[in-house]
Amino acid sequence: MRLRSATVIVSLLITVAACERSTDVDSDAERFCGEASAQTDTIVNPPLTTEAELQATLEFYRLMGQLAPVAIATEWNALVVNLETAAALVPGDPESEQLVAMTAYATEPSAFEVKRWLEANCGLDIPITTIAPQESEPARTTTIAPPAGTNPEE
Repeated sequence: MRLRSATVIVSLLITVAACERSTDVDSDAERFCGEASAQTDTIVNPPLTTEAELQATLEFYRLMGQLAPVAIATEWNALVVNLETAAALVPGDPESEQLVAMTAYATEPSAFEVKRWLEANCGLDIPITTIAPQESEPARTTTIAPPAGTNPEE
């Protein structure tokens, strides 16, 4: 039951974050790409050693969520939720640790889509690590001949 509750909470957090776009900063693909290029290290390996670094990283991710073009805003804001959830981790608390793990897993497809969007639109290749493979493989189809002496058109 706890697992189901945590799954619902993760889904709600991601949905709410995707809807909470501030009106202070407008979506701006060019600036989004520029910031992503200039701050690639912050995206790939966010500085989280001190509380000040953590807060600066969260603010950067939130700003990027505001700048994100509509095509990728939901996915980027899911990454913000992931980082916020990890920042709220209570070490040694199994429910808190499970929520962090589930959020990280649930936002893997978003991280992959952000990576693909940055490659296609900004020429920026950022490495990501996921638990599950994200590349979709085309379905394999085979054609089997009908048994001899049968007419499949009848």
